[in-house]
Amino acid sequence: MRKTICCLLAILFMGLSACTIVPIEEIEQIQASEAFDPTTYVEGIWESQVVPVIVENAKNLPEVLEALEADLDEAGETYATVSASGAFNFVVQGQGTITSVDTESRNGTAVVTVDGYSGPVQVIIQVGPLIRGDSIRDGTGFIEFGDFKDQTEFGQVSRELNNRVSEDVVGNLDLTMLAGNPVSFIGVFTVRTTNQTNIDLSEITIAPVVFDLGS
Repeated sequence: MRKTICCLLAILFMGLSACTIVPIEEIEQIQASEAFDPTTYVEGIWESQVVPVIVENAKNLPEVLEALEADLDEAGETYATVSASGAFNFVVQGQGTITSVDTESRNGTAVVTVDGYSGPVQVIIQVGPLIRGDSIRDGTGFIEFGDFKDQTEFGQVSRELNNRVSEDVVGNLDLTMLAGNPVSFIGVFTVRTTNQTNIDLSEITIAPVVFDLGS
């Protein structure tokens, strides 16, 4: 019996001696190195993929608006990328004149009268400094939820893309001086379809990747 106990203790000791004790500081460093960095991720795709894809796929806004007025579902099938939630993301381009600007909210917006469109839909462009929504992320068509660990990372990508709009697209424009200026723009707007009985098409709000004054 005593011999058996000694053998078991020897085996246990050998097993313990084979284990490697990792300091907590080293574990934290490993976890930090593996943590997702949305800024780095977006930096790697903004100029090389996001902006070119949206510019290349942009449809003329008057054409899209007229299609929306006729039939939302058909317009979505023809012109939009579809989010996992079923929302339609329309990638559009247009020119027009800025008629008014809201600078009181951090989510500043500019109302634009679009050349070639005389319909009832009001066109609004986000000018920040706070850009809201997931239109840029979902409008690309290639940034997918399955590419990320969880909803947190997916949301971080959207926020960082919006930061790039604020910093790189709108930049240091004096928002108080925008009204009355001609503008050319390319961007994405989203129509959510989860509540089919309450879809508001009286206005659209575009997140821009191009916002050029004076042209």
